[in-house]
Amino acid sequence: MADAYHQLGIAAQDRGQPEEAEDWYRKALTIKEDLGNRPSLALTYGQLGLAAKARGRLEEAEDWYRKTLTIAEDLGNRPGMARTYHNLGTTAQARGRLDEAGDWYRQSLAIKEELGNRPGMAMTYGQLGLLAEARQQPGQALDWMVRCVTLFDQFPHPSTGPGPAHLARLTGQLGLLALEQAWRQVTGQPVPQPVRDYLTSQHPDDQPGGTP
Repeated sequence: MADAYHQLGIAAQDRGQPEEAEDWYRKALTIKEDLGNRPSLALTYGQLGLAAKARGRLEEAEDWYRKTLTIAEDLGNRPGMARTYHNLGTTAQARGRLDEAGDWYRQSLAIKEELGNRPGMAMTYGQLGLLAEARQQPGQALDWMVRCVTLFDQFPHPSTGPGPAHLARLTGQLGLLALEQAWRQVTGQPVPQPVRDYLTSQHPDDQPGGTP
């Protein structure tokens, strides 16, 4: 029953109904706490954190994530630790605690790089880009987005999430020359034609300034 409740919560959350999701997660949590299944508890704590964050209850979200992290660290669950560090980072960033957010992202990234988790790395590179942008460092933000989208040969790749769209947006602000410089710095190669085509498709009437 606990697993069914948990899955119903995920389904509600995917539908954009965090309040209903939270109700299902709490039903699952009651059973899991009685059973003392700590790995399963950590999953539900994490989902409760996501539901709370979706409802704008950031302090509560952080509390749930810290419960998740305690279990993950106790069990040596490094993928779980990396995921929770990332979630703590997004919550800190939403609360305006940018330095703290950066610390969490880098802890997450260190584990993801060690494990070779490229989808996870792409997610955290993207968040580091948004963090740099929040710090009024658009050039650094562009560098992180390049790192995000170049983790995979395919462009755009599903695992890079909104990274390509952010890349296009930042290129629109900074110009194509800035992208060319960032791309060469990260990859040692010129911007590939599929990337240029993507930029054109995103801004057909507003081409980024500059020429490589």
